[in-house]
Amino acid sequence: MLRKESGNARKIGKPYLLGLSLLSGVLLALSYSLHPLWWAAWVAPAPGIAAVLLASVTLRRGLGLATGLLAGASTFGYHVTVGGWATAFIVLALVAVAWASVFRLAVTYAERKSALEAVLVVPVAWAAIDTLMIHLSPHGGAGSIAYSQMGFLPAIQIASLGGVPAVSFVALLAGSFAGLALASALGAPVRGLRSAGALTVAVVGFSLLFGVSRLSVTRAGEGVRVAMLATDGLLERPRDWRSFREAYGPAIARAATPGAVVLLPEAVAGLGAGEAEKAAEALSSFSRARRAIIVGGVVVTDGTRVTNRALVARADGRHDWYVKRHLVPGFEADMTPGDRLLVLDVMLSKVGVAICKDMHFPTLGREYALAGARLMLVPALDFDVDDEMAARMTALRGVEGGYSVARATRRGFSMVSDPYGRILAEHRSRRTLSTLTATVPGAATGPTVYAAIGDAFGWLCAIGWATLIFARFLKPSFRPAVPAPV
Repeated sequence: MLRKESGNARKIGKPYLLGLSLLSGVLLALSYSLHPLWWAAWVAPAPGIAAVLLASVTLRRGLGLATGLLAGASTFGYHVTVGGWATAFIVLALVAVAWASVFRLAVTYAERKSALEAVLVVPVAWAAIDTLMIHLSPHGGAGSIAYSQMGFLPAIQIASLGGVPAVSFVALLAGSFAGLALASALGAPVRGLRSAGALTVAVVGFSLLFGVSRLSVTRAGEGVRVAMLATDGLLERPRDWRSFREAYGPAIARAATPGAVVLLPEAVAGLGAGEAEKAAEALSSFSRARRAIIVGGVVVTDGTRVTNRALVARADGRHDWYVKRHLVPGFEADMTPGDRLLVLDVMLSKVGVAICKDMHFPTLGREYALAGARLMLVPALDFDVDDEMAARMTALRGVEGGYSVARATRRGFSMVSDPYGRILAEHRSRRTLSTLTATVPGAATGPTVYAAIGDAFGWLCAIGWATLIFARFLKPSFRPAVPAPV
């Protein structure tokens, strides 16, 4: 039976334990922020784990919840914007309960087994949660702490092996060990700390060495010149071909040079089915004359059916339509999703087309990688507040799949990234029509390991998490780390 009161808790005192928990929450909030600090995720779990391990059993749940509530606070306003108050409170509650539960499970293993098992609990649990979100959430991989690492390029290269769950695992493993070490330094009896440290150094060391090595042998394929147009100045979408031509025609004409790709944002026009085909034919004819490719987002209404599409006007005079597959809950509830990829042959390379929210889903990113895409063209439309986050999520898909990305957006950052997550060019949209031009490198290698095996690592962590929870209740198999008081 576990002790009900810890001598360490009495020595350190509740205010200091609460301070450690709140510090952990602040660091997690900085990690989950829409403008995150990458280093915060590496240390964020440490003070929280130490506080819970040093506290009495009666205090542990409250300390964990305090950490979790602060962790979710930095994105509360964003969830209000995109989902409403109810959604924001539900997300906040889930984040708080998840962190509190995972901390308590880690502490249970630290006391009943050893640090070697305990150090794995937090990274395994959150890699498992990431995996479940990727496959079950209507927002895909959005919300993972892994995206905080886009500012630390060596750390995100592990995504080419294990995807988002692997990035979260490595960063949180470091913080988990630091928490156990801190608790031990403050007097908590933690066995097996040396073994846990060796495991942490081995895993984190391999990940970072792999990242540095991958970044040092970059081999870009033949580049494609992409001109990304965007403006926040149009309050309403053009509703006919003539209005669209007046709004964007001069800029398209300037950018459409031979061999170039002109990329416009998502939903730059809202057209009926007849006007949409008229626009497609006119743009395709223009593309053929200029020997360029034009891609832009169009909302098409055909009777009662509304679809969010990307029009692709090819240099040979033909055109294709791509229909957005992952729609934004609530905002696009009246639309019909698509069900197929669109891959083009451009300059001896394969180019994929997706729309904004699609790139929040690693599963779709993998489909394009396996279809041979070496460059993704992404019309997008952001919410202003999520401008940086949306761009970074899209860039991480390129690391997972091994392709470059060109993304044109309104109310956010148009950007170009390479297959290693480096942002090669970036520009924030504004009221005036602007053009960001860059040569986008292709990928000389084939699909990544992650593209081939998918979330195998994440599902392994999900099995591990379930096993840890189940074994937690097998009391006869545990031995307390310290004897219970008389």
